[in-house]
Amino acid sequence: MFAFLALGLGISGHPFQLHDGRSLVVRGEAGAIGTIATSQEPSKPIHLGYPHGPSEAPYVPPGATRTTTRFAAAGTGTFSFHIKTSPDRFLCEAGPSPLLGSQFGEASNARFNAVYDRKSDRLVSIEAPRLTLVPEKGGLRAEGDGPLAIEIKPNYIKQHLGYFLWEPNPLWTKPVAGWCSWMAHLQNVREEDVRDAATFFSANLKDYGYDVIQIDDGYQRASQSGEPPLKPGETFAELWTRPNPKFPGGLEKLAKEISGLGMTPGIWVGLFMPLGIKHAEGYITAPDGKPIKGPWVNYAVNGLSRPALEEAYVKTIRDMKSMGWRYFKIDTLRHVIYDNYYRAPEYWAKRDESPEEAFRKIMKDIGAAAGKDIYVLACWGTIPELAGVADGARIGEDVGPDYDSMRRSAKYIAQFHHLNQVVWRNDPDYMCLRLPTEQARAWVTMTALAGGHLMVSDPVADYGADRVEMLRKVGPAMVLKPTVVRPMAPDQEWMTLNAAKGDEQWTVVARMAWGAKAAATVPLAQFGLESNRDYLAFDFWQGKPVGIVRGLAEWHVLAEGTTQVLAFRPLLDHPQVWGTDRHIGQGVVELDRVSWNGSTLSGIFRRGKGQTWKLVLHVPNGWSPNSVSGASMQRKGESMTLTFPEGSSSVRWRVDFVRA
Repeated sequence: MFAFLALGLGISGHPFQLHDGRSLVVRGEAGAIGTIATSQEPSKPIHLGYPHGPSEAPYVPPGATRTTTRFAAAGTGTFSFHIKTSPDRFLCEAGPSPLLGSQFGEASNARFNAVYDRKSDRLVSIEAPRLTLVPEKGGLRAEGDGPLAIEIKPNYIKQHLGYFLWEPNPLWTKPVAGWCSWMAHLQNVREEDVRDAATFFSANLKDYGYDVIQIDDGYQRASQSGEPPLKPGETFAELWTRPNPKFPGGLEKLAKEISGLGMTPGIWVGLFMPLGIKHAEGYITAPDGKPIKGPWVNYAVNGLSRPALEEAYVKTIRDMKSMGWRYFKIDTLRHVIYDNYYRAPEYWAKRDESPEEAFRKIMKDIGAAAGKDIYVLACWGTIPELAGVADGARIGEDVGPDYDSMRRSAKYIAQFHHLNQVVWRNDPDYMCLRLPTEQARAWVTMTALAGGHLMVSDPVADYGADRVEMLRKVGPAMVLKPTVVRPMAPDQEWMTLNAAKGDEQWTVVARMAWGAKAAATVPLAQFGLESNRDYLAFDFWQGKPVGIVRGLAEWHVLAEGTTQVLAFRPLLDHPQVWGTDRHIGQGVVELDRVSWNGSTLSGIFRRGKGQTWKLVLHVPNGWSPNSVSGASMQRKGESMTLTFPEGSSSVRWRVDFVRA
């Protein structure tokens, strides 16, 4: 499959090129001739790891293979070569890592040794004692010292990881954050509960990106048991669009009220089916001709039977959209395919139809009915047969207001983080903040740094001032890519965010205590930072500078279920940003256009209603502020704090300095 042309490396300047049979992968110059080898092995099914249902995804196409090509240079010396990529690519770690990492922008990090190109679904990794990856036109330049090895894995997501049906679909680019009714009220949810949540979030958290108000299970008349059955002349869609008596005003009026508050109306729909639909020929049947009834899903309809698909699933979405609902959470999907479709092999063989194609057609038609501007979430589990169809996927189980639930959410974040903003937007499920304050803080830290959904599910009365401030400090949700492109084990101690924006680069590190943690001194090199460089350290949850560090960082004692978050910025020889108390991303959300022109530091700060926020600057000895605009100022030693008044709009700030 791979062609090897004029391969040489380094000192002699001989050119080398690696192709994958379709396009150029790498091209460069270096010294001694090397060797190239291509290996193939059968693709393996994905390990799902959920407590019920299959432990592995059943679908593996016949003949699916994982191909790896590896080039190893025979000698040592300096190398420099170009890796061709599309713009839809990101740097990453190819091998095992102690860090559950996310990234924003195109930040450099000494741990990065690979590039994943989403458009071509290709992973290129480099092994060398010294390596630097530099973005350039048409891809990246890899520079360093040998010995050198290059490894190329085509069809990485599809064949190596097992998402065989995935194609690089357009990704949802907007933050997803808000309130879900499920664990707040379970099936007892009432119209007034939803209205109260919409009012509260609009007043207190809309400015901070929490704009989704999503009704979950409990409003509908349909049930997973199939009772009550359809009445004569009643359509299945009406069991959803005409709610039970707990919603006397109806769904259309409620959607308008939520929209009127500037919020996004969201709603949950389960794909469980009763008997009695008009197009009964669409039911999945056993060899005796009777519809198959599966756990949780009841009955199911063939997605390739267009009239039945429309009646059973799509009309509900179309009607709800016309009522004003603008966010859809589609549930019981795993049960449709694993507890119904795959229990009827004779049904599909008799029709010469693919259950995977039929299953994907359900979500494709639901997505088409919703439209491109409406978010569609697949629930629940990372169902590989849906890869590339839904905007998002709920990656784990239900959670509740307890520490074990937070830890369970962490498990699935680690296992499936490599899919976030690659295959879909990850939904680690809502957070429940009815926990001790320090544990609630750890939960929002973990979820925010994972870069997927940022949803909560508590009764509104439980959101006191401390919980509101906590949510404000992680909202709006950040849209992040992973830094590790493989599943990770549970109980990850370290989470990182590598960020680049404008002229700035920085790293946020969270230590998660899945068990009590002693104080520790950790090399900065572990986080991909330079060991021989000074960094400004800032403690986010304490909202204050730690100091200047080099080589090592100190971490304090942590009780089980708590966290500490430090941000590190390379120290410069002039005034610069040290940190903010506004957002855990430390500039991803709240700072824009930060620049230094020789005597002036300026930028834009994103505020929010309800409280004041602070930006801390580092002012080296010998520099003094001459004038400040956009904020009040207080200086203490080398620390200078700008305080912004409460308000919704962003503020332009500027500090003019003089140097002694």
